[in-house]
Amino acid sequence: MADILVDNTLFEDFRKGDGGAKGVIDTIIDGEVTAAISPLTVFHLWNESEMDRRTEIAYSSILTFMEEAPFTIAASRQAGLWIASAEADQRGRLVYFAMLAATAKERGEVICTRNSNPYSSFYSNFTAY
Repeated sequence: MADILVDNTLFEDFRKGDGGAKGVIDTIIDGEVTAAISPLTVFHLWNESEMDRRTEIAYSSILTFMEEAPFTIAASRQAGLWIASAEADQRGRLVYFAMLAATAKERGEVICTRNSNPYSSFYSNFTAY
């Protein structure tokens, strides 16, 4: 298990030049912090319309310093239960967050994000940058 599980905001903020996100990425690359990433997050990042070749190369390079945090059957069950209890009109918007929160909970990892609000109904172990 890693120290942190990163979400898409870390990468998006890094691409935009955010100093806090750059600091987290630097600590990961320097080996001061171990990080994991879900394939769900990678899918989310590569699905962005702003993805260009330069961003793809940067993201791919950063990924080499992270371990994969797969979305397991147990995490699927947990996320499904959380989504089932969410407001019907919010379920679609919250699916990614429930899935990532369930992954972090199962692995005992802290979610590293600037945007903890969508996770707050599901999980409370965060670190901000």
